[in-house]
Amino acid sequence: MTKMKQSLLLLTIVGTLVSCLNNDNTKNGTNTDKTIEKAETYEQFKVDYSLSGNSLEVSILTDLPDNIQVSLSVSRSYWEKENPSEYSVAYISEQSTIGEWKNTRTIFLDNQKWKDDLVAKQNEMAASGLGFDVDKISDSIKIYAVVQFSNDPYPNFNEKSMGKDEIIFHFPIDVKVETESEYGNFHSLETSKIYSVSKTTPLMPELNPSNPIAAINKMKELAPESRIKILAVKSKSNTPWYEVQAFDKSDKSIGTGWINSTALIGQELRVIK
Repeated sequence: MTKMKQSLLLLTIVGTLVSCLNNDNTKNGTNTDKTIEKAETYEQFKVDYSLSGNSLEVSILTDLPDNIQVSLSVSRSYWEKENPSEYSVAYISEQSTIGEWKNTRTIFLDNQKWKDDLVAKQNEMAASGLGFDVDKISDSIKIYAVVQFSNDPYPNFNEKSMGKDEIIFHFPIDVKVETESEYGNFHSLETSKIYSVSKTTPLMPELNPSNPIAAINKMKELAPESRIKILAVKSKSNTPWYEVQAFDKSDKSIGTGWINSTALIGQELRVIK
């Protein structure tokens, strides 16, 4: 047999074997191509609750898998004076899993703790020079649950609006809340009020001195715990300046002068009266 005939015979045998293997794979339903799995679509995500006295029972009704990450909060809103924005303090704010919220959980709506947390927030903001008074407190409670975008992959819902739910129900607060903060806001101290400073504070003799060098030489430094009574407020280069009567912590008069509001940033400006 010639070399050419041997080569043709070998090619024929190889081709027949490949054809047989392909036929066997087809008969057995085997597909060697990588298949693309269709993403499962979820159809339910809803907060369920009931209230008995101050005990709130909450669960999430959903067909999501137990390991999906979700955030849930129960909060009450409030509004600051001269500020239309809505803020809130939470009774509970938690990041957990769907599995942990499929079973009903009881949350105690402790309004005394809510009030204390609000005061703590006022004090924290005051330490940054952003103290505020409360204008209004909501008579309602908000439950808000949302599937976190950190889930990988993010669940495929059958509606774009799914993956979050919000419930608001009437529940007036049953403790007295002092709306006025213990601290002032460096940018909006009120005339006739007395505040104590928490850091060394420069007291300038004039607002617009004709001789700035001489004015700096006459500047006094108020020690921490000194008190200032706001006599007037003037704007200079779009910055509030306060004309004050100053006293030391023993109420001994130091004198009058002007304080730049920027010198009060980061101070705890406690309201004395």
